[in-house]
Amino acid sequence: MATKKSHPATAGLSQATGERAIYEVGFHIVPTVGEDGVAAVVEFVRSLLGTAEIINEQFPQKMTLAYTVERSDAGRREKYNEAFFGHIKFALERELVPALSAALTAKKEVLRFLIIETTREDITAAPRRAVFVSDRLEGEVIKKPVVEDAAKVAVSDEDLDKSIDALVA
Repeated sequence: MATKKSHPATAGLSQATGERAIYEVGFHIVPTVGEDGVAAVVEFVRSLLGTAEIINEQFPQKMTLAYTVERSDAGRREKYNEAFFGHIKFALERELVPALSAALTAKKEVLRFLIIETTREDITAAPRRAVFVSDRLEGEVIKKPVVEDAAKVAVSDEDLDKSIDALVA
């Protein structure tokens, strides 16, 4: 019987005992992996989630960063102005999140990541229409105010001259 060795950072991801909470991980992938390497990094992140229920995800897209991110690797500084950004929303046991964080930190292709606890609902759904409630107008139909037509209102020449003189003076 062969035993399967796993990465030390992912060792805790296979044992689940607690209640599942909803999390979202947003991550930047270094642009040096290229378009072809992005899929491999996303597959690595999905494999770290193991038995987690994937609720929603967005495949990483290349974007310009708001500021230059510097990182030291093997004695030299790497500077990045762009990266591939993607996110995955998932349900996972709370005690497995630190192991997930450690595994993402150890992956060189992941520039930065953020894991947040969130809700199950999809906030990217269609925008909702605002509904206002007032007990003051209950049972009444709100009618559009009637505006008198300017052509119907008669203004005498004297009133018109007075208002012009008041504006000019």
